[in-house]
Amino acid sequence: MNTINDAYSLIQTIVDTQESLVVIIEGDTPILINKAFREFFGVSSFEQYSQDFGVFINNFVPHPSYFHSGKIEEGQTWIEALKELDPKDQIVSMLSTTHEPRAFSVKLDDSHEQYSVLTLEDISANLIKRIMIENEMNMDKSSGAYTKDYFLHTAEILQDGAAYNEKEIGLSMIHFFGINEEGLRDYVHQIKGVIRQNDILVKWSRDTLLLAYLTETKDNAILLTTKVHALLSSSTACMVIDLVKKGDKMPHVIEKMRTALDELNENEMKVL
Repeated sequence: MNTINDAYSLIQTIVDTQESLVVIIEGDTPILINKAFREFFGVSSFEQYSQDFGVFINNFVPHPSYFHSGKIEEGQTWIEALKELDPKDQIVSMLSTTHEPRAFSVKLDDSHEQYSVLTLEDISANLIKRIMIENEMNMDKSSGAYTKDYFLHTAEILQDGAAYNEKEIGLSMIHFFGINEEGLRDYVHQIKGVIRQNDILVKWSRDTLLLAYLTETKDNAILLTTKVHALLSSSTACMVIDLVKKGDKMPHVIEKMRTALDELNENEMKVL
């Protein structure tokens, strides 16, 4: 009987029952991965994973919102750098076999002298909810939309996310004629009912909303805006659509949209 092989086989069997991605690490190098991990990366064995994907830390997408190799100080291991973070910030992003970015909460157990156990729980959906809760302070209380200051403060992160996902940022600006605070709040509620969870609806001014979203083409931006426009058929409003392309400055694009909006009449929609 080979005791070492038996122990290794038992550990492999145990970790393979876990739904989360599990990695056993010696020093700072993985030596065993579980079934969920293999399926996520589309490999049949640890050997294939090592050959196809190389250094483990390079699997973490280099995005400012997540932990990655660029956040490791000189002389640190990636495990040491990860442990220094607040638990709520111990989040990484990795690409699935379909190149879809997924967010994972990381739990590290290094109680063993030689080995560490890394558990990665997919929190892609929960992360959106958490961000929304944390951003409650950035909501305009009277309308229920995000504040203009918050949007401009996070515009760079939004542009980084668009570039990473190889998409454009679509902007739709909506101006209401003769609307009061209560009416604007009602329309914010209605618009939120038809847009996606990660689209951003902003109160730009007393009578103007800005909708920001990731899109592949201007045609898709028009489709989304047309759906919103249908909600406003009984109101007096006009709309402008544009894309923020790579290298564009968000404030410059918005100012161009604002100028175009001032030239429109009620119920008109213009694509720049």
